[in-house]
Amino acid sequence: MGKAIEYIDKLAAKPGVAAEHIYGVLVKQAIANGVANVLIGALVIAAAILLSAYTVRFVKKRLKTHGMDGVDLFVLIIFCLVFIVLPVFGGIASVADGITALVNPEYYAIKEILDTIGGK
Repeated sequence: MGKAIEYIDKLAAKPGVAAEHIYGVLVKQAIANGVANVLIGALVIAAAILLSAYTVRFVKKRLKTHGMDGVDLFVLIIFCLVFIVLPVFGGIASVADGITALVNPEYYAIKEILDTIGGK
């Protein structure tokens, strides 16, 4: 137990070494998160575009064969909002966060440190 306390005291005496290592790791993690956010956001947007193209074809076919009443239109609007519009906004936000993390990873490293200290 005494050796562990002695080791912790030695680390505390040299905060620059540990802090530099942690900061470097956080910068690398910010870059990795930025790449992941851009990729995931782009995939979500691409999936929403494909789904919207499929939905247009489905609706055109449905109009020719059965027509649409008020309930069908309501369901279509809700479907488009939930599965196309909202994911596109989420994808755009993800891509924007990813690009800012790639452009300035040091900001995200400092933000992570401050969030950890602040308990967020």
